[in-house]
Amino acid sequence: MSAEIPLARHLSIVLRHHYATMNEQVRPLGLFVAQVPILLRLSAGQNVTQESLARHFHFDKGAVARAARGLEEAGLIRRETDPSDRRAVRLFLTRAGEALVPEIRRIEREWEARVLADLRPDERDAFCSLLGRVAASCLDGRDCRE
Repeated sequence: MSAEIPLARHLSIVLRHHYATMNEQVRPLGLFVAQVPILLRLSAGQNVTQESLARHFHFDKGAVARAARGLEEAGLIRRETDPSDRRAVRLFLTRAGEALVPEIRRIEREWEARVLADLRPDERDAFCSLLGRVAASCLDGRDCRE
């Protein structure tokens, strides 16, 4: 990493590349990139509230609600009001949503392979491990300067 270019700039470049590539790849599936994390999270466990997804991904609640509404309109998820808390909305994948998950995962793996292609396997492992630690410290709310 160059001293002239801060870490945030590098991360921003990678993230924007990911968003642009994913948007291009998932549009033919009738999706937007903002909907992908919801589908992938629901594939790992259903009956999740929109609010818990917003907290999990550090997304705005309204953005999650809009993405979920679009997924429901496309027939990829089912939204149900929680009977014990009428304000909460629980999300479930439909069969059509479940059928898209393997394709989304394939697209993600291909993008990752392309952007990491110039790294040796040991460098990839080290990079992913270190980046995971940095991300975990940010999610823990710690100041990275500590």
